[in-house]
Amino acid sequence: MTAISLDYKYYPYIALAVGFYLGGVIGAIASFLFVREYLSPKKNETTYELALLKLSSLLIKSDGDVDRNEVAFVQAFFNKTFGYYKSKRLFKQLKESKIPSNVNQLVTVIKSKISPVKYYSIIQFLFALASSDGKLTRGEDDFIYSVAMDFGFDQDRVNQIRNQFVKQKSSSKKYNSKIIEHLGVLGLKGGEQLSEVKAAYRKLAKEYHPDKLAGMSDGIKNLAKEKFQQIQDSYDYLMKNYV
Repeated sequence: MTAISLDYKYYPYIALAVGFYLGGVIGAIASFLFVREYLSPKKNETTYELALLKLSSLLIKSDGDVDRNEVAFVQAFFNKTFGYYKSKRLFKQLKESKIPSNVNQLVTVIKSKISPVKYYSIIQFLFALASSDGKLTRGEDDFIYSVAMDFGFDQDRVNQIRNQFVKQKSSSKKYNSKIIEHLGVLGLKGGEQLSEVKAAYRKLAKEYHPDKLAGMSDGIKNLAKEKFQQIQDSYDYLMKNYV
């Protein structure tokens, strides 16, 4: 049987009905106000969702050009991830609230809400956003690397995630462009032994497995699954074609 998922906006009205059943008019009013207050973020409070949205906004502006494709990507992602009504409220709060623009503060908020094994999913999301217009600019690159450093990533790990979104180029005469592309997804450049390719795959499979994202929103998990499948596909291709 498929579970029915209700939008958060209906919760106060459910509380209203339950309150009326248990305590009449007074109980209904009290229940309605309590649940509505509980669901409404405190004024000027920066939640996980708002911090992620603010990071998205700063990334879009990081190259000096607010691209419509990137704006549309964020809107679609948040609608799918948090629901239309909650997303609408978040975008309104972003405009009206005094949310800090300090990257370190925003990262601190996110880190307080999710476990360290899930940090990589945020970097994946930012690279997905930056590349949604078909290019990744220097300003966007620098911004994401700055965010990743605040999460405690080293450069090699950021490059591993970046390679899931940007095709690698090489002037190698030994390997064709497709081999180089798939090697890049595994964080390799060519010249490694097959055993090293296998080792790189095992490390990435352990590092970026979607099962680590239990409790995260569907939008985040679906992106992770897509990129994990890309790692798997690259490994399968290299096992057949790498020499």
